[in-house]
Amino acid sequence: MAAPSSGSEEYDTDPAREATAYNNSIYLMVGTPYLLLGAFGFYVYRGLKKNRAARAAAGGPGMEGFPCPLPSTAVSSSLQP
Repeated sequence: MAAPSSGSEEYDTDPAREATAYNNSIYLMVGTPYLLLGAFGFYVYRGLKKNRAARAAAGGPGMEGFPCPLPSTAVSSSLQP
Protein backbone atom coordinates (compact mmCIF):
# COMPACT_ATOMS: atom_id res chain seq x y z
CA MET A 1 0.00 0.00 0.00
CA ALA A 2 1.30 3.43 -0.84
CA ALA A 3 1.83 6.07 1.81
CA PRO A 4 -1.34 8.06 2.41
CA SER A 5 -1.38 11.65 1.24
CA SER A 6 -4.15 12.95 3.50
CA GLY A 7 -3.44 11.01 6.69
CA SER A 8 -6.90 9.46 6.80
CA GLU A 9 -5.70 6.01 5.73
CA GLU A 10 -3.71 3.67 7.93
CA TYR A 11 -0.23 2.43 7.09
CA ASP A 12 0.29 -1.27 6.48
CA THR A 13 1.96 -2.35 9.73
CA ASP A 14 2.05 -6.11 9.34
CA PRO A 15 5.15 -7.21 11.34
CA ALA A 16 5.80 -10.26 9.17
CA ARG A 17 5.86 -8.20 5.98
CA GLU A 18 8.07 -5.58 7.62
CA ALA A 19 10.55 -8.25 8.74
CA THR A 20 10.60 -9.74 5.24
CA ALA A 21 11.25 -6.32 3.75
CA TYR A 22 14.15 -5.71 6.14
CA ASN A 23 15.62 -9.13 5.35
CA ASN A 24 15.41 -8.53 1.61
CA SER A 25 17.09 -5.14 1.90
CA ILE A 26 19.90 -6.64 4.00
CA TYR A 27 20.44 -9.40 1.46
CA LEU A 28 20.61 -6.80 -1.28
CA MET A 29 23.13 -4.65 0.59
CA VAL A 30 25.32 -7.63 1.48
CA GLY A 31 25.22 -9.18 -1.99
CA THR A 32 25.78 -6.09 -4.14
CA PRO A 33 29.54 -5.67 -3.48
CA TYR A 34 30.18 -9.32 -4.34
CA LEU A 35 28.16 -8.99 -7.53
CA LEU A 36 30.09 -5.88 -8.55
CA LEU A 37 33.44 -7.47 -7.72
CA GLY A 38 32.54 -10.59 -9.70
CA ALA A 39 31.40 -8.55 -12.70
CA PHE A 40 34.62 -6.49 -12.62
CA GLY A 41 36.75 -9.63 -12.34
CA PHE A 42 34.96 -11.24 -15.26
CA TYR A 43 35.46 -8.06 -17.32
CA VAL A 44 39.22 -8.10 -16.59
CA TYR A 45 39.45 -11.84 -17.33
CA ARG A 46 37.64 -11.40 -20.65
CA GLY A 47 39.94 -8.49 -21.60
CA LEU A 48 43.05 -10.51 -20.81
CA LYS A 49 41.74 -13.45 -22.80
CA LYS A 50 40.99 -11.23 -25.81
CA ASN A 51 44.43 -9.60 -25.54
CA ARG A 52 46.16 -12.97 -25.45
CA ALA A 53 44.14 -14.21 -28.44
CA ALA A 54 44.98 -11.06 -30.41
CA ARG A 55 48.70 -11.45 -29.65
CA ALA A 56 48.58 -15.11 -30.64
CA ALA A 57 46.91 -14.23 -33.94
CA ALA A 58 49.54 -11.56 -34.60
CA GLY A 59 52.41 -13.88 -33.61
CA GLY A 60 53.53 -11.65 -30.76
CA PRO A 61 55.32 -12.67 -27.56
CA GLY A 62 53.61 -13.95 -24.47
CA MET A 63 51.55 -16.73 -26.00
CA GLU A 64 52.83 -19.30 -23.49
CA GLY A 65 51.45 -17.62 -20.40
CA PHE A 66 50.91 -14.43 -18.53
CA PRO A 67 53.00 -12.37 -17.89
CA CYS A 68 55.28 -12.46 -20.89
CA PRO A 69 58.26 -14.76 -20.34
CA LEU A 70 61.80 -13.40 -20.34
CA PRO A 71 63.79 -13.64 -23.57
CA SER A 72 65.71 -16.90 -23.87
CA THR A 73 69.10 -15.09 -23.94
CA ALA A 74 68.47 -13.49 -20.55
CA VAL A 75 67.48 -16.81 -19.00
CA SER A 76 70.40 -18.80 -20.42
CA SER A 77 73.00 -16.15 -19.50
CA SER A 78 71.78 -15.96 -15.90
CA LEU A 79 72.15 -19.73 -15.46
CA GLN A 80 75.78 -19.86 -16.52
CA PRO A 81 78.44 -19.67 -13.71
